[in-house]
Amino acid sequence: MTPKKGPRTMVLTHEGRQVEADGTEHSELAETRFATVLGLKQFMQGPVNTVLIRGLAGTGKTTLALEILKAAGQGTGAYISSRVPQALLETHMPAMKDTLESQQFLDLRLEDAASVLSSIMRLIKPKKVRTVVFDSWDGIAKELGSEERLKAEKTLLALAHNSGAQFIFVSEEPGATTIDYLVDGIVEVVSVDEQDRKIREFIIHKLRGTKIPQHKFIFTLLEGKFTYLGPYTPPNYSKMSRFVQRPDIGESYSLGSRALDGLFGGMTPGRTFAIEYDEDVPDTALGAIGYPAIINFLSMGRSAILLPLPGANDAETSSILARGAGESAVRERLRILNVLRTGDPKTTALPEIATPKEIHEEVTNETTKLREKSADKTVLFVKSISALENLFASNLDSLLEVTSQEIITLQQSRDAHILFLAKNSPIRSRILSISSSYARLYVRDGVVLIYGVKPHTGIYALQHLEDPTSPSLTQLV
Repeated sequence: MTPKKGPRTMVLTHEGRQVEADGTEHSELAETRFATVLGLKQFMQGPVNTVLIRGLAGTGKTTLALEILKAAGQGTGAYISSRVPQALLETHMPAMKDTLESQQFLDLRLEDAASVLSSIMRLIKPKKVRTVVFDSWDGIAKELGSEERLKAEKTLLALAHNSGAQFIFVSEEPGATTIDYLVDGIVEVVSVDEQDRKIREFIIHKLRGTKIPQHKFIFTLLEGKFTYLGPYTPPNYSKMSRFVQRPDIGESYSLGSRALDGLFGGMTPGRTFAIEYDEDVPDTALGAIGYPAIINFLSMGRSAILLPLPGANDAETSSILARGAGESAVRERLRILNVLRTGDPKTTALPEIATPKEIHEEVTNETTKLREKSADKTVLFVKSISALENLFASNLDSLLEVTSQEIITLQQSRDAHILFLAKNSPIRSRILSISSSYARLYVRDGVVLIYGVKPHTGIYALQHLEDPTSPSLTQLV
């Protein structure tokens, strides 16, 4: 499959909304506020009054601190800068301009530690300031000796606890310092390389009095704002609405999802799109790629063949596809070939004992029947290689030969082909080498991530935010 050139990001999600390339916004059903993850509710109400945000330069510490200030300060916060003036900070971080302007901004770059403490006391005593960000604490603390620094830090923490205010310290100092042992919470922000792409994580090292069920979370600085990505939530298919048909993209077929089309350019006729996945990727995440393509093909009067993942429930699959494309379309122009010999009457029966060649012949026969029912004589094949590998574990050479021949034969047609392939597949490298497009799905910190290898794309989080059959993608930057 050769994607169309153009913008890679067609659908983005951020701060409670879904933003599409045409500017259309949709309400977001999944909560993506930072407050629900990092114990910000506890930070705003106690027992957490003081938090240290540490990390190397450029990892997102200031953006994170400002996000907390925005949520916790509620117009009664103060931002103390020991590094840059307000105008320059707003230039560097335009998305945070409103947050900075709605709080007090103290430029203390030229002040000593004693003056800083005096300024803090003047802010806190009237109890007009609720949240204070020190960015960075290093710029002040490094001017002090070890004993003076410890005394200053103890004074600040006493002020926070006695007044009920929240203090957020931003630091780039590597390793533990004296303040680590004094604050109520420690959050580390890191940037890690993933297949020559970058992923940002924040790690919760400590939050006193707060249960921490998950210590690591992925976040993105998309559009210059801090947005964390919660663990993957399976789609609720009971909330499905009638599928909105997506037209072909030039000479390519739509994947049935604006997000996926924007990332991969659709499916080129006669080409194979391989989806490699790790063993911990949920089946529903794989379905988020296969189902929209099938439903869209059926909704356009075309036909489709599905060889489902191991363990798939054919009745449930048929129900989901029927709700999207209609009962008649599924009944007349879809065939589910389940190698596990399911008893579901809607599933085409396969021979009790079959070779890869015999199953290929069965697929060919079904294709011939479905082609006659297709509006333009085209058929979409969505196939799980893993299911076949489980069946033919002792005959993988024959399976590879048949699969390779199918891909080559497909190139002479206008059909489309999606293959799902487990990362540990013994025939993985051969299949990927003859596939025209190749994407990978895996899980990190509970988030399902996807990126293209052929073509090369950035990393995106796959989520179900509105229509269960149409995934949303949030780019990690």
